[in-house]
Amino acid sequence: MPFAKAQVLPTAFLADLLKPIATGMTSYRGRLYVPQSLYCWPFFVDVGGEVYDPDINSWLEMPVGMGNGWPARQAGTKLSVTVNNDLYALDPSSSLNSAKIKVYDEEGDTWKVVAGDVPIHDFADSESPYLLASLLGKLHVITKDDNHNIAVLQADMQNDLASSQSLSSSPDSSFSELAESSAESETDIWRVFASRSGRSAELVSCQSLKV
Repeated sequence: MPFAKAQVLPTAFLADLLKPIATGMTSYRGRLYVPQSLYCWPFFVDVGGEVYDPDINSWLEMPVGMGNGWPARQAGTKLSVTVNNDLYALDPSSSLNSAKIKVYDEEGDTWKVVAGDVPIHDFADSESPYLLASLLGKLHVITKDDNHNIAVLQADMQNDLASSQSLSSSPDSSFSELAESSAESETDIWRVFASRSGRSAELVSCQSLKV
C-alpha cells in the first residue's frame, strides 16, 4: 500500500512529523478499502484512503466523498462493516449516549444516515466502547450497558433503509416527514441479541466467520 497522500506533504518537516497510518479496513464489493490518517500524537489528520483491486493487483485512490465522509475515529480507527453488500459505519455523536448508523451510497459517493439514537453508552476510560459486526445478514453493535455487561444489539437495517428510500422517493414527502417517520421506526430497529457479564473486560475486535 503506497500511502500516496503521505508522499505529497508540502514540507520535509511535516513528512517527518506526520506518520501515515491505516485507520480501518473493510472488504466491500470485491475490493479492500483502507481509510487513512496522518498521525502525530494526539492528533489525526484524515487523508481519505486507498482501495486495493485484486482484479488488477493494484492500489487506487479512495473516492473523495467516501474518504472525506467516513465517520468518526474511535481509538484511531473507523468502525465499518459490510452487510448484504452495503457498507455501514458507526458515527458517534458529541452527546454521551448517542450514535448514528450511516450507509455509503456508491452512486452518489456520499454517506447517508439510516438510523439515529443507537443505544450505546459512553465510557470515557475505555478506548473501544463499541464495535460493529455482520452476522446472519444483519448489522450488530457490540457495546456495554450501564452495568458493564457486554450486549450484542441486532438491527434489521435493510428493512429500515428500504422504508426510508420509499419515503424519500415519494414526490409528496417532505424532509421533515421523512425524518419524523425515520425517528418513529428507529425505536423498533434494535433488540438485544445476546449478552454476558463484561466486568473489566475491554472490547477489542469482533469478526464473524463462515465455517
